[in-house]
This record gives sequence, C-alpha cells and structure tokens, in this order.
Amino acid sequence: MIRRIIPVLLVLLSLVPAWALGETAAAEENTQLTHYLLLGQDGYAEEIVEDARTDTIVIVTLDEKYNRVIMTSVLRDSKIRNPNGNDTKANLLYRYHGFDGIIGSLERELDIEITGAVLINFEHVKPVIDALGGVDIEIDEAEYLAIRSILMGQDPNMPKGPGMTHMTGRIALAYMRTRATGSGGDFSRTERQRKVVGQLFGKCRDLSLLELVGVYNQVSSGMKMNLSAMDILGAISKGYALMNGDADFVEFSIPQKGMYSYGTVGDSSALDVRWKSNRVKFHELLNNP
Repeated sequence: MIRRIIPVLLVLLSLVPAWALGETAAAEENTQLTHYLLLGQDGYAEEIVEDARTDTIVIVTLDEKYNRVIMTSVLRDSKIRNPNGNDTKANLLYRYHGFDGIIGSLERELDIEITGAVLINFEHVKPVIDALGGVDIEIDEAEYLAIRSILMGQDPNMPKGPGMTHMTGRIALAYMRTRATGSGGDFSRTERQRKVVGQLFGKCRDLSLLELVGVYNQVSSGMKMNLSAMDILGAISKGYALMNGDADFVEFSIPQKGMYSYGTVGDSSALDVRWKSNRVKFHELLNNP
C-alpha cells in the first residue's frame, strides 16, 4: 500500500508551483529585532530647531537573533504618504507631523514596529568623532572639492587632496553633508553617512559600558527623543551586548536600485518609491542571516 502511495505523492509534489515551495521553505520571521529611528536635522544651527527638515533618516535595527546591527537609510526625497493620506517627502514628515507622524508613516510602509526615535543636531556629533579618534575614509576628487567648498578651505586639518583621509569631526561632518558630488546625489550622500557611522560603530567595540554611556551623555544635549529612560537603557544595553559579541554591521537603503522612479510632489522633484517591493526586500534582509 505504502509503495503505491509514494509515487502518487511524488506526482502531486511535482505539480506544486515553485513559488509555493519557496514560501514553505522561507526563513521564519525574525522576532528578535528592535527598530529605532535616527533623524538628523539639516542646517548648521547649534541647537535643535523644531521646524527643521530631517536631512538624515536612518532606521537602526538591533538584531539579537543573527547578531547584527542594521543601518537602513531612507532617502530624504522619498515620496511617502503622511498621516493625512497625502503625498509628501520623507524629510518633511517630522517637520509637520512630529515623531508620531514619521514613525507611523514608516511603520505602515515597511510593516515594522519602531520602538522610538531620536532627533539629533549633527553639530553635537563632531566632538564625539574627535573623542573616538576621528575616522579614516578614502575620498575622490569631487568629495575633496566639496569638503573644501563647505568649509571654505578654512580648517587646519583640511585634506590635501583625494585619497585616504583622516577626518576630524568637522571634516567628517562636511563629508557626510555634501550632496554635490557627481551623479550619486542623495544616494551617495547616505552611503557616506553609513561609512562614517560604520567606523564609529567599530571604534565603540573597544569601549566599556561606562564609556559608551559617556558617549551618549556627550551627544544627548543635542538630542530630542520620544524614548523613555528605560528605553534608552535598553537600547544602550542591547547595543553594547551586540558590539561585545562581534556583531556584524550591515548597510541597507530605501529605495533599492530599480525600485523607484523619478517623480514630483507638488512643484518639487521626488523619488516615487515602490514601497511594496522595497518592503519585501527589507524583510528578506531582516529574516535571513
């Protein structure tokens, strides 16, 4: 009897479409993820400005299952629905709708839960970069000229030209801020931000928990957040445990290549993001090592 059943089962399996088998074999949903939202305000103000556009939008994911820290940049010109259901640019969500507005919009489009958000004035990041010994990054001719232009050539640590460059906090901030470097635009700019943050992440591996708290205290005066004291403690503790466990640093960006087109919002140019496709790609990363 069993011998007669086995061939029938094999025939039935051969009729099942490949995509169905793929779904069955797909990785289980990763439930050991904690997402935070890091926002950087544009401009050069010394303090947080309430109506600032968020020049930097990064989802920081602490992945305790696969021992990773995932940095996902959301491009500032990405078209997204605001809480009222109208199209806007991602960098305007905080300005007009606050933390709840930008968190809710990103949670809806990416199907994730964000624990909390931090708005940071990048002027306060410069001393932290200096305290950690700066960063070493290779720059091209366009980046070199852009840094000189932003700082008007007035810095004792100004790069001498393209190539491997040791950056102080002031130089690194100029490097992260520029968008005028060839055809990459904001895509290249967010990549530069991730390079700097990636190096800082590596340097923080060598710090004690007390020293890591000290780094947080150094930038906290230039922050606004909707995290409770317990949330902050949890984030520092999880981050420290991951760094001590030699966690991988993973970079991702939204929109992904080929998953957007150029469009407009009102009279302004924007990236018409195919959110469903990007969401699928994002969850593939989250749920697979």
